[in-house]
Amino acid sequence: MSKPQPSMYLAQAFEHGEVDRRSYVVAVGGLEAVRDLARAEHARRQGVYGIAIYEVELDAPMQQHPHLVDYLASVMGERWVERAAATT
Repeated sequence: MSKPQPSMYLAQAFEHGEVDRRSYVVAVGGLEAVRDLARAEHARRQGVYGIAIYEVELDAPMQQHPHLVDYLASVMGERWVERAAATT
């Protein structure tokens, strides 16, 4: 029997209204560490970027099955939900 894989999480920052849809990865790892690093980056950028935190499957394309766990909104106050993440 195969050993279960530990959950991995990814935090990705998005600039609100960015025409080119540029983004960058903030952190990858365990949930608490990724959340802490995402909050620190959100504060450092003073809310200019929204930061999505996803649970990711190892060795699988993230675009096929994004699982949004948390979202830190930019100063524009957007709200990102699971359904919206799957269609963008």
